[in-house]
Amino acid sequence: MSIHLFRVVHLIGIFTTLIAMGGLIVLGTADEKVRLRWRRLAVITNGVGLLLAFVGGFGLLGLLKISWVWPGWVFSKVLIWLILGGLVSVALRAPHLSRPLWWGSILLVGIATYMVTFKPF
Repeated sequence: MSIHLFRVVHLIGIFTTLIAMGGLIVLGTADEKVRLRWRRLAVITNGVGLLLAFVGGFGLLGLLKISWVWPGWVFSKVLIWLILGGLVSVALRAPHLSRPLWWGSILLVGIATYMVTFKPF
């Protein structure tokens, strides 16, 4: 498979995850009827996005011939991926944290972008 295909899959996964996180965060402030109707779709979308980001990212690592022991920037991106996956349950259980989750998600993706662009370690 082409490096471009894996890059596109990875980016679609990231965008899908962010859209779902935004939806979950906004749902936390909605009334119960709206929350129940949209919660399942948002959670599924988040899971699909995380899966696509994972497959695309590891496909890129394979094509770039980056194997174990990974460089530090890869570890940081995997850690950010795990955090983004865990933030779903925080968004569902703690709607009062909507604003920090909103900005925190954007900050995490910014850090991940910095890591892959500049590879500081």
